[in-house]
Parts: sequence; C-alpha cells; structure tokens
Amino acid sequence: MRRLLPQILRLLVSGKTGPFVFEPQEVVLPAKPSSINLYIHLPFCRQLCPFCPYVKEVYDPETSTAYQRAIIKELKSYRELWGEVKVESVYFGGGTPSMTPEIVTETLAWLKGNFRLGSEIGVEVNPLDARPAVISTLKNSGVSLVSLGVQSFNDRLLKVLGRDYDAELAKEACRRALEAGFATVDADLIFAIPTQSRQEVETDVATACELGVDQISAYPLLYFSYAPLRRQLHKAGVTTPPWWVERQMLGAIVKKTQEAGYQRTAVWSFSKPQAMRYTTVTKESFVGIGVSATTMMGDYFSVNTFSVPEYIRAADKGLRPALATRLDTRDKMAYWLFWCGYDLAIDTEKLKAIFDRGLPCHIQGLLSLLSRLGAAKREGDTFYLTERGAYLFHLLEKEYTHAYLERLWGACLKEAWPRRVVI
Repeated sequence: MRRLLPQILRLLVSGKTGPFVFEPQEVVLPAKPSSINLYIHLPFCRQLCPFCPYVKEVYDPETSTAYQRAIIKELKSYRELWGEVKVESVYFGGGTPSMTPEIVTETLAWLKGNFRLGSEIGVEVNPLDARPAVISTLKNSGVSLVSLGVQSFNDRLLKVLGRDYDAELAKEACRRALEAGFATVDADLIFAIPTQSRQEVETDVATACELGVDQISAYPLLYFSYAPLRRQLHKAGVTTPPWWVERQMLGAIVKKTQEAGYQRTAVWSFSKPQAMRYTTVTKESFVGIGVSATTMMGDYFSVNTFSVPEYIRAADKGLRPALATRLDTRDKMAYWLFWCGYDLAIDTEKLKAIFDRGLPCHIQGLLSLLSRLGAAKREGDTFYLTERGAYLFHLLEKEYTHAYLERLWGACLKEAWPRRVVI
C-alpha cells in the first residue's frame, strides 16, 4: 500500500497520476522576482542525534570556514542574476545554526549589503548555545525569531532522543531568549516518543506555556529508514505509541495550548495572538542555500547536493542543483494547496489571484466531502479545517514525509549527484 501512496496523494491534490521525476537538468529561474524567501542550511553539530533525518556532520573549524565561503558564493550567483531584490525572510536551519553564530552574522551582513533585507529572520537554537553571548550576537545581527530545539523538558525522554542537555538547561534557554526581546521565541517539542506517556506530553506543553514562549511547535517523532534511532529502538525492543495513543497526545496538546490562550496556526504549531509565526515551510516560493537545500521558484523544484565536501567543491565551479523536476500549473497549485492545508485554511480568492483560476473541480469535490464529514467549514471565500480535518492532515503530512521526502532524501544521501529519482 505504501508504494501507492505517492500516486494517491498526487491524484487527490493535483488530479494527476504520473510520478515526479527528479533529474540533473538546467533550471531556468524567473528573470527577476518581486521578492524572495531564503532558507540557509548550516549542517554542523556537536553530535549527531539518532532521530534527526537532516544533513549534518560533526563540527570542524576548517570545513566550517570553507562552507561559509561556499554559501556566500551561492548567494552571489543570485545577486548577479537578480540584482538588489527584496528578501522577505531568511531562516537558518540545520544542523545546529546556533553552534556557528559567526556564519549567521557574516551571512546577514553580506545580505544587508547586497539585497534589501526584511525583518523576518529566524535561527534554530540548541539550548546548549543559548548563552548570553550567543543570544546577544544573534539579536544584534538582526535575528528577530528563534526556535529553540527543546524536544522535551523531561530528562528521561531527552536521553531516549540522545540529547546532550537536561530539562533545567532547556528551561533556562527559553527564559534567556524571552528576556532578549526577540519578536518570537518558539519552543520546538516532539511527541509520540517511545515510552512517552500522555501525561508527559501534557507536562511538556504545560511547561512551555508557563515559560511564556510565543509559539509552540509540537511534531510527532517521524522515523526515517536511514536514521539510527529506529534500529536502536528495534534492538532494545522498544516500540512507538500506537496510533490511537498518538491521536490522544495530539488532542492533549491542542487542549492544553488553547487553555493557555494559544491559537492553532498550523497542524503542529500554536501561537500567542498577534505573535509573528516562525515558519520555514509555508512560503509560496523560496530559494535554498547550502548543502541539501531545496528551491521552489518559477517552474522548477530543485535540490542541492547532500554532500558537504561536494557542495564546497561545486561552489568554486559554479554550483548547480543535484536534481530538479519541472512543475506545471497543476503541480504548483497542488503544492500551494498542500501547505494551505497545513496552515488549516484555503483562501479561494488568494488562489485566484495567484493562479488566475478558481478551485479545480476535484478539489471542490474533496472540500465538499470534507465539509459533509465535519472536517472542514466554509466562511466566505475561505475553507477552514476543523479539529477533525486537522487530524486528517496530521496523518496526510506524515505520509507525505515518508512517501516523498524520505525517498528523495534517502536517494540523495546515497549519491552526491544522483542520476535519477522517480517518486
């Protein structure tokens, strides 16, 4: 059944049955967009957490310096193509971006000198890095949003995840970030951790609420076949919570955050009213900088090589994507609709403004069915997912991750320059 999921998902959202084919090819970018959103991947970590599926490697000063030069070279290629375009947002992900704050500050300084840089600038911060000096450096360089990779405020569960700090340090990291005056401090939590109870999930969320963070991101633990955690758990004879327990956990998160005055702003995100959202994935288009970064611009979705040494070498020769797929209008609309679903609202008037057409018939039919099932409701021109609909999207997002991302990322990890990936 899982082999059919990519085709089923694509048929439901775009109305197409054919696969996505990723190949090395020339990517033709727009002549000059009105603005861009940037994601910059910094892969360096103190240690490699067994649950993390992203491209990362243990920090090395020499490699870090070379990598910094490489991402500036990649940014220069866009500056030469587009000139002084407006950069609406910049997000640094990883890896552990806060471990190399000098890369963040130097990159932001370069961006300010070469583009028109907006105020939405986010950085992922490991609690171990939330020292006064690092927090001050990030704030003074223009960072306005931070996402603290807390994962849990429970010492036992932090050990299960292989994290190298304790709960008290994680709490202190949140306090320091809040005291620094960032526009948004996000606490990133994981639920459905092996051996975790519903009560422990509630306690984690209650702790984040009591600390007063602006946003709580609570993600289910996703198991990637190439990440070590699944093998470690299997060897130890430990299993994950069954689906009905995971559903209870998500329901408890929704209830706890609502009681504390947070609003559900996405399937897995909860924010204080008027807080600026920390979100890297719900942009209509974006440019990815660095190893493994993806770009969604114009008619193409492309991905850089997943090899740090190859990325550095390629930057000297004029970096090209490792793989790309060309998107037609239905593909681009499907992508937009998918992330609108993640944000729990589909604005049909905005869709018309972007794509110069209304909702496709199969999407209208799907939304009508969801409305009859109590999973969606219409208010004016916008369809909103109800709590039942949000849970369905929770399941869909998990399957999308395994059906698309895990397969693409897995292939790119095996080869620095894959010849072809069909999903």
